[in-house]
Amino acid sequence: MEQKIAVVTGASKGIGLEIAKMLLGRDYTVYGLARRPGADDRVCWISCDVTDRQSVEKVFSRILEKEDRIDLLVCNAGIGISGAAEFAPEADYRRQMEVNFDGAVACVQQTASAMRSQGGGKIVFISSLAAIFPLPFQGFYSASKAALNAFSDSLGIEMAPFGVQTCTMMLNDVKTEFTDNRRKTAVGDDIYGGRISASVEKMEKSERSGMAPSDVAKTLGKLLDRRKLPSHKIVGASNEFLGLLFRILPADVMLKLLSKIYG
Repeated sequence: MEQKIAVVTGASKGIGLEIAKMLLGRDYTVYGLARRPGADDRVCWISCDVTDRQSVEKVFSRILEKEDRIDLLVCNAGIGISGAAEFAPEADYRRQMEVNFDGAVACVQQTASAMRSQGGGKIVFISSLAAIFPLPFQGFYSASKAALNAFSDSLGIEMAPFGVQTCTMMLNDVKTEFTDNRRKTAVGDDIYGGRISASVEKMEKSERSGMAPSDVAKTLGKLLDRRKLPSHKIVGASNEFLGLLFRILPADVMLKLLSKIYG
């Protein structure tokens, strides 16, 4: 049986590291892409900044030259920013899209032709419920994940004739360093009556008591056992109920609820 090759971005810690370890347990050769190597020396660590197109091209060229195939790409690299949309620094919201969306696109473009030529492959995007539930004061994060969902769906249609499947895993609260690393802008909090800080504080409190990254990895493992990946997968039983609400509630009602919780 031919050795399966997986590439995981943002793999040095948190969700990415747990996914890499899960794949190792399933006998994949795992290439972990990150700015710094993670703690597990079974992973083939390669330094890569997904926002640097040349860096991405070199890394994937190196992997394909050695392995001649990629069976699974997991686009996990991501960052978060928060603050009022009207005061968001341009550098921050551009960086948000560059990492969460543009970086994933760059990796896909280096992988797609190999998967097409080999007759199949799977591409999984780590997304968020924020893609379908637009969060106040985290609008750019929501926009980046919504873009990822739409891109995955479109890509899946394009590449289905070549045996390539795509999936977005939509997470809610996960306990990782992502919370502490969020770039927060409190400018205008006085104008907004303290709503910016209150909203972000509520979100971060939920994240700190959220599911373990290993739970995300286990869910992905189960998805890989299926013959066909689902287009979207909401992770966690309680979160699946939120997905049901999204499907049945009128948009205005949903937005009013979000306003009450986080607005």
